[in-house]
Amino acid sequence: MRQQRHIDQAKLDPASLLEKIKAWGGEVVGIGNVSVGLPPDLEGLSTAISLALTHPEQQNENEIYEYRYPEIEQKLEDIQKNIAKQLRVDGWRFLEIPPDSSKQRDRLISKIHPLFPHKTAATCAGLGWIGKSGLLISPCYGPRLSWATVLTNAPYQATGQPYIHGQCGRCNVCVRECPAGAISGIEWSRCTNYTTMIDIVSCAQQLENNRITIGELACGKCIKACRCGRKI
Repeated sequence: MRQQRHIDQAKLDPASLLEKIKAWGGEVVGIGNVSVGLPPDLEGLSTAISLALTHPEQQNENEIYEYRYPEIEQKLEDIQKNIAKQLRVDGWRFLEIPPDSSKQRDRLISKIHPLFPHKTAATCAGLGWIGKSGLLISPCYGPRLSWATVLTNAPYQATGQPYIHGQCGRCNVCVRECPAGAISGIEWSRCTNYTTMIDIVSCAQQLENNRITIGELACGKCIKACRCGRKI
């Protein structure tokens, strides 16, 4: 194991790993350095492997955007297991952070979500920025993705230029479409406090209102409204 951990960094080919991940089914994949701001509990796991799967095209005109796909989330976790197996074989430490749906499950890993969000991994890997809606925005797919992360001490090179500022510009469509008026319209930067961007109390109240009126504790109008990556 000690010998494996001292493998020449040149042998840790990120292109080769990304090729494997895509062969396992990953659609959007990147690697970033997340040492800046990494909480002490996760010290040493400063390389983040970020991966996402696209949502199927919405086939209805419901008030909400359906973003909960158990089959997609299961596929993400299956890909994570393959990544973890590869890292284990190579002698590296790792921590799998599964899709956000695990927050709702009685799982120990769900306690990690507040420590390290998928958005941090994705922005550091250059896969997208945080939109005015507070969602991760991919240049190709907008916010219509489900994410997962694997943290590791394997010293892979970053595969993209990190995003440190938002790219929404003058677009405020999500601000206008939010039924709760919860989106302030502030453009994100790495040092931005999310509480200045999103009124989470108003957002939560809208979700509860939807649960009462349409039977779904969901909304997603900001996802539907986002023009980035949307098929016209």
